[in-house]
Amino acid sequence: MSNFIEKTVLSIQSTFQDMFESDEIAIKRGLMQSLDARIRLLSILLLIVLCNLSSSWQFLCLMVVYSIFVAVLSKVPIKSYIFRVLSVSVIFTGIVLIPSLFNIVKPGNPLIYIGKNLYITRNGAISASIFIMRSFVSLSFIYILILSTKWVEILKAFRYFKLPKIFSATLDISFRYITLFLDVASNMFLARKSRSVGKSKGKSERRFVASSMGNLLIRSEYLSSEVYSAMLSRGYKGEYKTISDFKFDIFDAVWILFNISLFAATFIVKGGKLWI
Repeated sequence: MSNFIEKTVLSIQSTFQDMFESDEIAIKRGLMQSLDARIRLLSILLLIVLCNLSSSWQFLCLMVVYSIFVAVLSKVPIKSYIFRVLSVSVIFTGIVLIPSLFNIVKPGNPLIYIGKNLYITRNGAISASIFIMRSFVSLSFIYILILSTKWVEILKAFRYFKLPKIFSATLDISFRYITLFLDVASNMFLARKSRSVGKSKGKSERRFVASSMGNLLIRSEYLSSEVYSAMLSRGYKGEYKTISDFKFDIFDAVWILFNISLFAATFIVKGGKLWI
């Protein structure tokens, strides 16, 4: 059980470390950090949509290189970026796509024979690779956006594009609550660890885990009503105000023109076949 407590504490501390590193990256002078938060959010969403609409593997390869290029210029830690994006896009997505490789699901020309009547088809391999590249590019841009933009700026950009106030408010409060209760849980496990001497019985340890879960649930219910009452007493009317202001400058215009030129040139070279 002590190993369980140690792993839990280390996992929570790792989460906090990721949050601190994200804030540090967001204040660096990189490509995405230099853009207006509205332009960042809108351009990333449009790039993801454009990527997922395309079925051209050449265009998707270009987008993979482009996403890595943007990550480097945005001063995102490349090792962590590659590991996290690849682990999801290749490993987890690849496992889901395994059945689609075979002739039973995706008929086509044989590529690799597994058995007499079972083989990997060329069409299945191409479809799976295109899907994995889409996943990689989409996750890459989302990861870059999260690391290069502070959470409050993302929420403010959401409100600028007229998303419902309840949507941004729920996201903001949820993030704050998760951070708070991670800290509470970490303190609880550390207190348990510091007071443990020798080996504990499995029954008592299971009782501790159950009581910890119940304690956190009770605290969350009590704190939610207290926080909401405090917000109302301070004049909260469903609108958050932040000290940062959006400012569209020449660099944002250059970024927009560059992306339009890039995709226009690719569209012309491909003969208008980005979606084929």
